[in-house]
Amino acid sequence: MCSLTLYITDLLSLSQAAKDVVLAEKPVISDDSNQLDPSLLDELLANIATLSSVYHKPPDSFVTRVKTTPQRSEEEDYPDGSEAGYSESSAHAPDSGASPPTSSSSVPYASPKHPATTQVSPPPAAPAPDLLGDLIGLDNAIVPVDQPVEPAGPPLPVLLPASTGQGLQISAHLARKDGQIFYSMLFENNSQIPLDGFMIQFNKNSFGLAPAGPLQVPQLQPGTSARTLLPMVLFQNMAPGPPNSLLQVAVKNNQQPVWYFSDKISLLVFFSEDGKMERASFLEAWKSLPDSNEVSKEFPGITVNSLEGILDRLAASKVFFIAKRKHANQEVLYLSAQVPGGITFLIELTMVAGAPGVKCAIKTPSPEMAPLFFEAIETLLRG
Repeated sequence: MCSLTLYITDLLSLSQAAKDVVLAEKPVISDDSNQLDPSLLDELLANIATLSSVYHKPPDSFVTRVKTTPQRSEEEDYPDGSEAGYSESSAHAPDSGASPPTSSSSVPYASPKHPATTQVSPPPAAPAPDLLGDLIGLDNAIVPVDQPVEPAGPPLPVLLPASTGQGLQISAHLARKDGQIFYSMLFENNSQIPLDGFMIQFNKNSFGLAPAGPLQVPQLQPGTSARTLLPMVLFQNMAPGPPNSLLQVAVKNNQQPVWYFSDKISLLVFFSEDGKMERASFLEAWKSLPDSNEVSKEFPGITVNSLEGILDRLAASKVFFIAKRKHANQEVLYLSAQVPGGITFLIELTMVAGAPGVKCAIKTPSPEMAPLFFEAIETLLRG
């Protein structure tokens, strides 16, 4: 009170000076503490859920980033970020002649170890997403594509029986529809719990098969099933070594461990419309290939009763008729086929109508593909 009294006394004694001070024009008071550069404001808005919005500073100015190398788990032996793998909704592979049994173990198959040899020449392809990363956070996921609904057809082969998959049964095979390769799959839930969150991953294989989009399987209630067509792309996930038919698959969901099973790749799904040739082109191509590129195989247990029937069956699978001739009592057919990568097969089939035994000779720029071709042609000849 004493101090206040002194202040008032001074003001009263200097009334004119006090009046000049109190009534003088005051400078405009402004506050620029909340005025931010537009670019900084955009960055803060992008990081509004972090401490950036509190400190009014970009994250890089106060966060120290430390790059660590994560330890590899056993499951990471399957392809890493450079190959195709788990797609939402590598240990050593066996030799080409054998497929490993279905497995529910957490240890995946090994990727094949073979000496280097001539590979199918892949066309340029877009890089595949980080698949193991997708499994955790689905970052870099491929944009979903519309999947056609598969009509009811022949039963699919069972690759993961319910007895192995804790009630989950998976049937599947590769199929071709309208020029596109799909992995046709049937999921059956024979367990007592709903299953959801299905994802799929393919190990390295001779054709680089990988998913072209997410695996779209709805939640499966106990006792229900779902069928889907998964679009596939080629040359994304190539395995070293000679071509073989092994296709290793891993499937997981939110309620169960990862399931591993094996399928077989048939060259039939790769035969394309580009395999049709004119007779002159066929003869020129046959003569241009050396004899070392000719491979043949006998099928003693196959009987062809109708040439027209077998030609229709071959044409339906994109194996195109070129010409035919008689040699003694034998029928000799010339045909052509082609698979992706521009690999052409020039085919000579020799048979006696109604009698057992068919000989198949082929000339191709990739003779290492002959075993797979003979498997496919045998399937067609047997009907």
